[in-house]
Amino acid sequence: MVNAGRRQTIPTNAEYSVPQLRMVLRQIEARLARSISAEEWLSL
Repeated sequence: MVNAGRRQTIPTNAEYSVPQLRMVLRQIEARLARSISAEEWLSL
């Protein structure tokens, strides 16, 4: 995924585990330096 010139690798598993999703969300929040709401995540 690329957003505003920032690249985030998303695993290609058929099903994501909760720990995987948490890890990805934390990485994205760290890059953006802010929290992401559930609504914002779903809109991606």
